Amino acid sequence: MASDINQIIGIIINSLVTVAAVIITYVVAKQNRWNTGVTQFRQKWIDELRDALSLFITKAEMIIMFDLDDDKNYFEHFKELSQMNNKVELLLNPTEDDHNEIIEKMNEIREIIHDETYEDDDVLTMDVDAKIEELLSIAKRVLKKEWNVVKKGK
Repeated sequence: MASDINQIIGIIINSLVTVAAVIITYVVAKQNRWNTGVTQFRQKWIDELRDALSLFITKAEMIIMFDLDDDKNYFEHFKELSQMNNKVELLLNPTEDDHNEIIEKMNEIREIIHDETYEDDDVLTMDVDAKIEELLSIAKRVLKKEWNVVKKGK
């Protein structure tokens, strides 16, 4: 009789251990699936941000080659520059200081480009190039930080 009870207790304990193992496996698998999805989303976000910043910088460099008064392409390029500016701003988190630095530098570049008081094209080019270098420096820092998060799988 005692051995029957011990056998039943053994079966119950084995069953509980098996159920616990199944539950733990399920929870871990679910968490891994979630992490994979978040990582893929974050990687896509990084790629989108990099592309939008790259296009913004390219448009800024192109625009300074045009004459505001004489070239009808200026406004088309400036419109695209503004679109990229808005896209980047919408991709960034306004509570992150380095994200706000990116937005600030982009706005500074737009202001310089649209400033009609520049009489010397070389000075305009130097000022825009300097702001682009500052923007690139900040963007690299942000992208590197985000890439490190992706590498960790978070």
